[in-house]
Amino acid sequence: MHIGYLAQNWAGVETTLDGIVRQLHVHYGGQKFELTPPQAFKRKRTFIRKAFADRPELAEHTGWLETLLATATRLAEIRHWALHGGWVAEGSTTVTLNRYSKDDPLKWEQQKFTLDELYAAGEECAGLVLMLTWFGQVAFGIMTKEQLIESLGELGSKIGVPLPSDDPAD
Repeated sequence: MHIGYLAQNWAGVETTLDGIVRQLHVHYGGQKFELTPPQAFKRKRTFIRKAFADRPELAEHTGWLETLLATATRLAEIRHWALHGGWVAEGSTTVTLNRYSKDDPLKWEQQKFTLDELYAAGEECAGLVLMLTWFGQVAFGIMTKEQLIESLGELGSKIGVPLPSDDPAD
């Protein structure tokens, strides 16, 4: 269950990154960096960085972008271990994952995770989808932060789940 949750939420991260890549490719001259939109996560990451650095109107968002990409990179590594590593269970809550070394294909690398850590990575992926969506809306000038918060508030009211308030009296 934990692996499926992580994999499903990582798919949301990839899809959201695809949206950012396509915006850059179609509307911001991204073809000069890649003739076709990149598919692999590492290539998407490189492409997005280059495209943002190339456009002054986007460059102001690079600090936020780097924070999001650092989080995505960390989660991608956990996801890679979870989906491509060989599992060795250690009790009911811990696993050791084995994979061939990137540096020496005749050696094994190992990584230990608790099931709670894998589930938490899935939760973090879900949150990252929201943050990447927010980032794209603001960076591409689709919505301001204020408009986005207002829209989320309206949506929350429609479905009966209001946004949490910053006011301690609420």
